[in-house]
Amino acid sequence: MAQWIGRATSMGVAMAIACGSSDGTEANGSGGRTGPTAAQCFGDIQDGPVQIDYDQFRPSIGSTCSGTNHQDIQGVERLVYLGDSITAGDVISPKYVDTLTPMIEQKFPNISMQDCSVQGARNNDFLANDNQIANCFPSGVETAKTLVIITMGGNDIASYAKDHLPVDQALAQADVMLGEFREAITWLKSPEHFPNGSYVIFANVYEFTDTSGNLSSCPAAGIAGFSGTWAEGVAVLPHINEGYMKIAVDTRSDMIFMAESFCGHGFAKDDASLQCYRGPNTPAYFDLTCIHPNADGANVIANLFMDVVNE
Repeated sequence: MAQWIGRATSMGVAMAIACGSSDGTEANGSGGRTGPTAAQCFGDIQDGPVQIDYDQFRPSIGSTCSGTNHQDIQGVERLVYLGDSITAGDVISPKYVDTLTPMIEQKFPNISMQDCSVQGARNNDFLANDNQIANCFPSGVETAKTLVIITMGGNDIASYAKDHLPVDQALAQADVMLGEFREAITWLKSPEHFPNGSYVIFANVYEFTDTSGNLSSCPAAGIAGFSGTWAEGVAVLPHINEGYMKIAVDTRSDMIFMAESFCGHGFAKDDASLQCYRGPNTPAYFDLTCIHPNADGANVIANLFMDVVNE
């Protein structure tokens, strides 16, 4: 589910989607970084004063800038989907899974596939509540070499935006959901649970307002439960997406740059004053539900995941 990347218009503060070191050198460190930096990948949308600093964690980023490159994905025997309605789909929105699965099956013939994603899921549904991980791995041990694909976290921050939480309350709740996400990814990368290996790729969290913070920019916002603006949350999405990157680096899993790819393709895409403006006639990636990808957006997500699988 999509959220807001905020902009405090009264202070002229816009949200950037990437920042960090721009020297482009390869380096070793906590992330063992190689390849381009996030700043180099997303220089076209980092011209505002508030920036996400992915490069502080020294991730290895793939040559396509679709995501990180921490895993050499080979010999996959089982494909598992976890997450929310971006993965599960709904009655009117296309599913990126329908495009991605055949691509993965072509690369890894004869794999098995299971989708345990659930509409409306939040990070606390991985290991509690809906128990998505237990549903897909009931014994707690999977001997098949497994690739896990995830979109999750959007419904968490959407709830903060709908309630117009003050930034301190929203950041406190974000820390809880980040802890739940780390616990889930750590479980999925554990040799105890996957003695023959596992790979995990997850998306960061996107939004539909193109940095405007105008939750009403979607014509159906009221139906989806959004209203007004949420300038108080200007720090929340950067905090979550930086947290996701830190988890990717620490667990040697991979993160796709879904937020960066969708920014400028939302409901304020034609506003040239916004940080993610990409020019006239830019296609929209969201459908009439406000929070799900349309067909073009679903294809973008599928290709982001596949780029990471291939590299």
